[in-house]
Amino acid sequence: MPFSSYQLRLYQGLLFLLAAVPCGIPFRWDPNPVFPSELAAFFFCVLITLAGVLVPSERGEKSNPPWVSLMWIAFAGVIGLQTLVLSHGYSTERLYPVIYALGAAGAAWSLARAIAVYGAERLLNMFAWGLLAGAIFNSGLAVPQIVQLIQDGPRLIFGNIGQKNMYGHYLAWGLASAAYLVTQKDELPKWMFWIVATWLALSLAFCGSRSPFLYALAWLPAGLFLWWRGAETLREFGKSLTIAAALIILMQFLAPVVNELLQALLKAKNDVPTGLDRIDSNGSRRLVEWQKAWITFLNHPWLGIGWGAWGSQSIALQVRPEFAISSESVLFTHAHNSILNLMAETGVIGTSMIVAGITYAYSQVLRAWRNPAVMFAAALGAVSILHSLVEYPLWYFHFLGPFAVILIFMQQGAPRLAFPASIARMSWALWGGVALGLCVLGGQLYLKIYPIMDPAGNEKLNASRIATLESMRNNPLIDYYAEHGLSNYIVASRSEMDWKLAILRKQNALRPYPGQMTDQAVLEALSGNQAIAHQLIRQAAFAYPESFDYFYQTLDSFKEPEIKALLKDVDEAREFFNAKLDFKIKRPATHDASEPKAEK
Repeated sequence: MPFSSYQLRLYQGLLFLLAAVPCGIPFRWDPNPVFPSELAAFFFCVLITLAGVLVPSERGEKSNPPWVSLMWIAFAGVIGLQTLVLSHGYSTERLYPVIYALGAAGAAWSLARAIAVYGAERLLNMFAWGLLAGAIFNSGLAVPQIVQLIQDGPRLIFGNIGQKNMYGHYLAWGLASAAYLVTQKDELPKWMFWIVATWLALSLAFCGSRSPFLYALAWLPAGLFLWWRGAETLREFGKSLTIAAALIILMQFLAPVVNELLQALLKAKNDVPTGLDRIDSNGSRRLVEWQKAWITFLNHPWLGIGWGAWGSQSIALQVRPEFAISSESVLFTHAHNSILNLMAETGVIGTSMIVAGITYAYSQVLRAWRNPAVMFAAALGAVSILHSLVEYPLWYFHFLGPFAVILIFMQQGAPRLAFPASIARMSWALWGGVALGLCVLGGQLYLKIYPIMDPAGNEKLNASRIATLESMRNNPLIDYYAEHGLSNYIVASRSEMDWKLAILRKQNALRPYPGQMTDQAVLEALSGNQAIAHQLIRQAAFAYPESFDYFYQTLDSFKEPEIKALLKDVDEAREFFNAKLDFKIKRPATHDASEPKAEK
């Protein structure tokens, strides 16, 4: 076998692994439950980048970075600019988006070079097989979850992905892949397509996500148009994409029948809710976050408030009556609309980079719509973009990495920079070496920190854990998570107040959880910072109404009048909710506080 064949097989294998493996990883540990999946996806993207070093080139040949690679590099530059001109507390919140953007850029550039040498079809087919295999694997893992729901009552259906909407996103990728592979010679037989497509569509119904309706509504007209106007393979893809979209909708109506059969078989009565069942459920909190994001953008139009700062901004605005009335008692670390969140956190400058790059990719689709590979990639990309209008899947690298690959298959345009292929290979090798080192360091730090995030019952063990977390506070790869772990060990008291406040102030300036906000409010009051203490406890009470018992019990456990004075803010919030909402919040009897678990 010639060496070029080995190079092609290497790319194919890495694309399959990137598509299939990260979303199949079951480990979900604090402080970042999806980090193992993100690390795996980043690792495969780094290997794809390094694979470009092996791609042959003629003397003097050029290898310009594609436009979408420049998009990711430019966005990394915007985050770097924010680091220089905006105040920020943690290097973690600046370093990871830069690393991930460069990881996407490197993989995209290397893959663009491979497409130029080997063609898109063989590479894309293997990527599609990875998505299909991963979707079937995850849908199989969801079967016992469905059985458990029917037998024991409410629970979420998400395979190994950990969130139902992300699970639905991934299954839709797999379904589109089946629709594409059935049109490719010697890939997926038609009889198997019908089985797989029906199964994945049923799995999409049982995941309970409403987003698949968006995917179907996008695929259906596109599929019909390609079926009508396409030639040969493209016509077949249009037909199979139309079938996939129709099955998504059909299975929403047939899923209750399957549910009844399962109930009879299992002798249980619990229903598996479908997206159709939830279609009219209240989405008012999303609308609130969107309004907040628009207000934030208007106040910070150019560079935004800084990457990762949405959580504290959301809490600060939640005290407004028109927002507080829509209460879910959770921290929204994202505005649940990726465009609005980009506008709020990165302003016009950052948002324009991403919007321009993606718009360019789709403009190329309009020019190359007769190419089945391009239209398949556009169908995959549509899933991610539509999901991003109501959530933030691309904030996680196990979705961002594949999305960067998808964009490359949609377009192969590049600026005329006269970039020598030899320099490109050197760039890939340099970045790949650094990125592999970051993978190793990130994995080691994660394994070191996840067992010590919460206090144990042993005082000596806790002292050892605090010392370990303290040693990690200044590490730019993990400083936020180290201090978040330390905040879980803090007890509000007069001892070591400066040390405690230094941690809590930075934590609550980024992601304010109810326990940390209450601890800081108490310590600020003890330090004489009464205005800050009142503001904190008021924000906490309006943002986390399910934690009222904790607020009362904590504040009642202190005798100091400056802390007792904070009860007025909690009382006002309680009176607001009792007047505006159906449920009534009673003031609990005084006893020792039990700190609520920080919501992720």
